[in-house]
Amino acid sequence: MSLVVPGTLGVLVSRNQTAVPPITEADFCRRLSLLGRRSGLRVLAFTAEGVSPENHSIRGYAYRNGVWASGRFPLPDIVYNRCFHVHESQHVGHKLKDMAKQKSRKLLYWSRNLPGKWQVYRALHAVDEVRPFVPPTVPYRDTGQLAEWLRRHSRLFMKPQAGTHGKGTLYLHLAEGERRLLVRGRDSRNRPFRRLFSELDAGLTWINGIAHKRAYIVQPYLKLTSQSGHPFDVRALLQKDGHGLWCLTGFAVREGRKGTLTSNLHGGGKAHPAELYLREQFGVDSTRLIMEQMLKLSLTITGALEERYGRLGELGIDYGIDRDGNIWLLEVNSRPGRASFFQIREPECAFRSINRPLEYARYLMTQSKATGPQGAGASLEHTV
Repeated sequence: MSLVVPGTLGVLVSRNQTAVPPITEADFCRRLSLLGRRSGLRVLAFTAEGVSPENHSIRGYAYRNGVWASGRFPLPDIVYNRCFHVHESQHVGHKLKDMAKQKSRKLLYWSRNLPGKWQVYRALHAVDEVRPFVPPTVPYRDTGQLAEWLRRHSRLFMKPQAGTHGKGTLYLHLAEGERRLLVRGRDSRNRPFRRLFSELDAGLTWINGIAHKRAYIVQPYLKLTSQSGHPFDVRALLQKDGHGLWCLTGFAVREGRKGTLTSNLHGGGKAHPAELYLREQFGVDSTRLIMEQMLKLSLTITGALEERYGRLGELGIDYGIDRDGNIWLLEVNSRPGRASFFQIREPECAFRSINRPLEYARYLMTQSKATGPQGAGASLEHTV
């Protein structure tokens, strides 16, 4: 008997022991389930621990009649990776491959994932149309490099190459004749902190202890705040539709609390409709030009990254805008959240953010059937 359940989308998520069910992004999976049911596409949420090639099944969760039900399920038609841990994704990819091999079929993945921030920055810096918008960026190496960059720029921003939600970010300010170092940031639990070192070497040593535990990138600090002093950025959500074509789902501004470093919603930020917010900062005419430029740049970025890394399904592209209206590319995420599009109360945009992954899944399944069992493949692994 075939393991394929017609019209089933399997969403690979991370485990969250404190939640019910014990998975991340349960609300997103619930919304996918409700919308998918309208068109006959069933949704299964599962974690790496639930994949059992020896049992020819996956233990996961399905949302039925208003509640989550756990059970064992066959291999789905298509796997949509929302797992935030690289090694976990790669490990489960091998187990899923074993399951598919047992039935002589190729796995169908919804999309590839992007590698770390440094690799993405390097790839986009090579694109002529994108390079002017990419801030100077280097991977962290040692305290000597950091001291040199501090003396050159006086203020730096550091973030983990594989970080999310603003966790682990650091702001460095070299003050008082290059003698003192102020460090502000967010720890692994996203709690803000502030430390002042009376000696530069002591501060650099302390930072090195953090940065050598995980890979970091270093950039000059960009003052990306509103007229009222709130940090903000613009999230552009690009997704493929039911024809396999890239579309802009929407723009949303994410605004952090005054005096904080980041605008991420997980750090206490709020979301606003992009056009209205930007008009208050830059006026009507400049806002129109900024949004047109962000759209053009976003479409260039999707094409360049897809050419470099393989088929992608959606991208969250974050832009900073300085006081002069200059656009800066901050980050590109292949597993974007969409909470900001629900907060800004634009129902059509919020609906598209959930429905387009379903449309694209159906498109891929149709293409796979047209090309045979070996068609439309991808990979869970990060391509470097």
